[in-house]
Amino acid sequence: MRRYIMLAFAVLISAMPLGSFASARDARSGQVSITVIIIKDEVDDDDQTQQVPRTYRYPSPQTIAKAQNEIRSDAYLKSFLLNKRVQLRNVVGIQTAFNGGKIVYVK
Repeated sequence: MRRYIMLAFAVLISAMPLGSFASARDARSGQVSITVIIIKDEVDDDDQTQQVPRTYRYPSPQTIAKAQNEIRSDAYLKSFLLNKRVQLRNVVGIQTAFNGGKIVYVK
């Protein structure tokens, strides 16, 4: 009986990563989804700007450096941003979502 329970548990565990990995990828390109959010001035009362985490609204030099390093090291991310006509020097932060997607904050 114990052997059957362990076998069922092993099958269940081995199937879990495949489902979550597939949901984080775009079915057509095989790449993670990327969302670009433009941070506007404080004067604007835009709901989307108000929902930007404080870390990215007022980025530290370390946050900006980390984002720039990630752009340099990820060719797909860099080409995506260039295709969207985002000036790479204006990227102030990159947040990785739980599903593997990226949220890029641009000033």
